[in-house]
Amino acid sequence: MQKLLCNILIIMGFSSALNAQSALVSLVNAEKAFAQKSVETTTKTAFLQYLSDSSIIFRPGPVAGKPFWEGAIDDNDLLTWEPVFADVSAGGDLGYTTGPFEYKTDRKDEKTAGTGHFVSIWEKQPNGEWKVALDIGIGHPPVEKVSFATSSIAARSGASTNSIAPSEEASLMSVEMDFAKRQNSKGLGAYREWLSSEARMYRPGVVPFTDKASIEELLSATDKTFLFTPFRAFTAGSGDLGYVYGGGVVTIPGGEKTRNININYVRIWKKENGTDWKIVLDLVSVKR
Repeated sequence: MQKLLCNILIIMGFSSALNAQSALVSLVNAEKAFAQKSVETTTKTAFLQYLSDSSIIFRPGPVAGKPFWEGAIDDNDLLTWEPVFADVSAGGDLGYTTGPFEYKTDRKDEKTAGTGHFVSIWEKQPNGEWKVALDIGIGHPPVEKVSFATSSIAARSGASTNSIAPSEEASLMSVEMDFAKRQNSKGLGAYREWLSSEARMYRPGVVPFTDKASIEELLSATDKTFLFTPFRAFTAGSGDLGYVYGGGVVTIPGGEKTRNININYVRIWKKENGTDWKIVLDLVSVKR
């Protein structure tokens, strides 16, 4: 009986991993189709097709995505992008993608007007389609293109479910509040307790920090202080992946010229070892 139970658990874990892998592939394909739609039609058309009805974008703070794009001018600009990293929940109902983007004010322009990195959080709809729940990005100088990578999900064994877990959302918000309180009082060093080993950190004007050395350099800096105020938390039905968005202020010391800049932020959290919430992606953007 014990051997049979062990075999059943192994099969369940293997099946869950296959489901997550399938969800990851479909998520990446959805992001690529979204980007292709922007090239083939217009930016407005693409966003209206792929944003969920409850989506959030930042213009300048968090606003409903669909109404914003419905009222936007359908002009001749060109926004292109591609995913280079993606991850999904064990249940395959929540995921995120990220990668570089380029913007041209006119499709005929040879030069780009802006470059940076985007972060899109996706939710699977009841009909099985992926839709963007939240979209945000940072601007920075051009970088060389990199090959696509995905987070390792082979070891995951969470059960697939389409239901939202309110208790997990409350749990994540509690963790976020604890983190924000600690960071607001102790500074960037507080990140070290909550950061995942696979963490990615995004800050305006610079390429994302994705390795331990550059992240440690960022956390050791003392030229800025951040004050975070969380607004909302969401989690996957499987309770292992979630995100929080909010606002805040970054203070840049300078004597009489000290500057306070309003910011938006998005933090993506993942449960490591099935128990502890850890930050896998942290983005701060200037509220313009």
